[in-house]
Amino acid sequence: MKLNESRKLLLSDTLVPDIFITEYLPSLSGLSVKLYVYLLLSVRTGRTVSAQDLARRMGSDEESIRTALLELASWQLIDQQQEQDAVIIQDIKSMEIERLYRPKTTNQPSEALDRQAKFSQREKLMGDINKTFFQGLMSPSWFGEIDNWFDQYRFDPEVIYALFQECGRRNKLDSKAYIARVAENWSQRGIVTYADLNRYFLEHEKVNKICQRIGQKLRRRLTAYDEEMVSRWVEKMGFDFDVIELALRKTVRLANPNLAYIDKILEDWFSHQLHTVEAIQTYEKERSSRQRGKRSGSQKTGNAGNFDQREYSDDYLQSFFEQIPLEGGEPQPPSDAVDHKGGDT
Repeated sequence: MKLNESRKLLLSDTLVPDIFITEYLPSLSGLSVKLYVYLLLSVRTGRTVSAQDLARRMGSDEESIRTALLELASWQLIDQQQEQDAVIIQDIKSMEIERLYRPKTTNQPSEALDRQAKFSQREKLMGDINKTFFQGLMSPSWFGEIDNWFDQYRFDPEVIYALFQECGRRNKLDSKAYIARVAENWSQRGIVTYADLNRYFLEHEKVNKICQRIGQKLRRRLTAYDEEMVSRWVEKMGFDFDVIELALRKTVRLANPNLAYIDKILEDWFSHQLHTVEAIQTYEKERSSRQRGKRSGSQKTGNAGNFDQREYSDDYLQSFFEQIPLEGGEPQPPSDAVDHKGGDT
């Protein structure tokens, strides 16, 4: 019996869907991948296995096996039936077909022609993306994602291609979630055409250079939250670095200069519609003059209460001092009768 089974295993093959390799394998843990392949083998040969058997076979423990099974279930690769203590291998090919193909509805001839033209552009773009970024092995689920970005964000084909270029430059083509966040961010910034994207890249490059110069001035590395603040100064308020540098100079007396303090200064200038160095310098001089005037006006004078100042004579002031007799019995002369050298006048 063992010999027959051995011959069957020696001459047989276990088929793994290509969709699993392109769609699921990069995101699964190593144990989950090994477990899925072994489950495919067990199902084909009609074997019955337990968590303990799988743990021994995989060189792991039962808790890790249960965790791997939960991971496969979260990706809808298997369906765990706890009541019957069974695991069902899902047909991922049919699941993918159901996601990609939907029933067609009737359209007007003009709508059909317009849809056909759009479909031709999208088909060509997807082919270019498949060859350039996935070496011809792009997962079928990407087609649905790209088609959704066309409909949801109204992107031009050049924008979609640039999206993959940018994410490929950051080595993030293995994450649909990351690319989807970038696409959403571009849409929120009003990017639809390639001209919009080019304008965004120019502004983004400007923000990066200003962040570098601010970091050099403060001698620190800016965080992602700092960069968002700088982006608001440049894109929303319209400030150049020469204006931002004026605000940076106000932090020289701070022990720990921070961008929150600079942000308040720029908010004040922006609220007064000041966007040039000359206008800001004039505004700051006028405000300093007003503050000095308030301080000088608030100082108290020596003649408090507007009363007349009383005058005192020297004789009146000398009456407060008692004359002490000298050794010979003569009274000590007043202090003002002694010269600076200690002799009598």
